[in-house]
Amino acid sequence: MTRFERLNGCVIALVLAASACAAPTRTGTPLPVAEPPGPKSNGESATDFLSEARNRASAEATSLSELETLLQPYLRIYKPSGPGRFPTILFLHGCSGPTLSHEADWADFYTGLGAAVIAVDSLAPRNLAEEPVCNLEALTGRERAADVLAILDYARALPFVDPNRMALTGFSHGAWTIWELFVLASHRWPPLGLQTWPEGSLDGVRAAFLFYGPCLENWTVSIPTVVFLAGADRYIDEENCLAEGTEGNPGRVENDELEFRVFENATHTFDHAHPNESNRAAGSVYDPNATRAVRAEIQARWTLLMSSPPRSLSPRRPEN
Repeated sequence: MTRFERLNGCVIALVLAASACAAPTRTGTPLPVAEPPGPKSNGESATDFLSEARNRASAEATSLSELETLLQPYLRIYKPSGPGRFPTILFLHGCSGPTLSHEADWADFYTGLGAAVIAVDSLAPRNLAEEPVCNLEALTGRERAADVLAILDYARALPFVDPNRMALTGFSHGAWTIWELFVLASHRWPPLGLQTWPEGSLDGVRAAFLFYGPCLENWTVSIPTVVFLAGADRYIDEENCLAEGTEGNPGRVENDELEFRVFENATHTFDHAHPNESNRAAGSVYDPNATRAVRAEIQARWTLLMSSPPRSLSPRRPEN
């Protein structure tokens, strides 16, 4: 059964111990950009907003190899010192593109756990500005899901990556992308733009950590996932994830692999230690206590998830 827990925004988490790892190696230059208002700013529910975007979305036919070629020059890689092989997590930014300080903060955290981070920029390779993506006029989650599969495939061949110990994390649009990916995987439906579902494409993925993203229909792949939500989020309604379902509303998703954490007083992008002007104008506030609590939970889960035997990712048949 899906588990959820509400946490007061002032909860004090265990402060993470200082890492003994050497400073991470970094490549690439991220572009800090803003996060514009989302669907809740005009009174429309995120579920309705995303459903409408799905219905009108289209994408040119492509392949994983073509996407790898497109995305690879824009990847940013962070890793601990040493040859590896390291457990590796793919990092998916929000709709406005990569934000340097946010990405670097999380990269420091994960390299401190002995993991490599591959940050995937989905906008710059396509010459996309933030406005059409944030307005869901371009690059919906169902199209961007193919980016995840392409870079998982690319990462498995890198000499420092342990292909049997991989994870995903996404923020806002990035969280939506991962959720859509798991829905597609449950049915063996290809992401928008691909012709078929690539078998074995999620092999080695041990965990997913999703931040302030929407909750859509059920998925059944066997990947332990925690969704971190904000009670004061202007864009994502956490009650849609937690409430009992009603007609036209998926309500609480029933999935043994899925857990929710709601930080009652936190806002969208609550883990951005240096929110930009647009974030602040939209009401986003850094919440250090919620951020520490999230990181303490991920740290507690990380070693167990990365050391457990690989699990079958064959999906359970979704219930009608």
